[in-house]
Amino acid sequence: MASRLCFNIGFLIVASAGLLHGAYAANTYTVGGDLGWIVPPNSSYYEEWTSQSTFQIGDSFVFNWTTGTHTATEVSTKEEYDNCTKMGIILKDAGVKVTFNANGTHYFLCSEGTHCEQGQKMIIKIGDGIPPSFAAPSLTAAAALSALFFSTLAIFFLN
Repeated sequence: MASRLCFNIGFLIVASAGLLHGAYAANTYTVGGDLGWIVPPNSSYYEEWTSQSTFQIGDSFVFNWTTGTHTATEVSTKEEYDNCTKMGIILKDAGVKVTFNANGTHYFLCSEGTHCEQGQKMIIKIGDGIPPSFAAPSLTAAAALSALFFSTLAIFFLN
């Protein structure tokens, strides 16, 4: 009896560690780092900034600017991004935080004047950059641990 109990507890610990190993602590990024979200010093600035990190589901991005008038406009396609199409979801206030909860590629630009043409635009790839083809239900770590715990208890008491 004691050996079964030790086995079940050991199994629970190993399985829990495996579930938690894949857990990811989301990060919050200030877009553009210390520069913030402004007309950049060169047209490749934001591309270089995004290339320094790998963004994951749950990460947040804060669009900050302290001078001038700017927007963070999310456009739908790469073509709209390349052409600086200034129609899309517009965030007008500095300090807006955007969080992404699925893989995908997101295109942002400033829709003020010629800011986009001067390089105030960026592409954010979350995960592999490919959006999911369907919305699959997800198990949180807590729900997975609960299911594992109760199934282990059931195995213990049924044996």
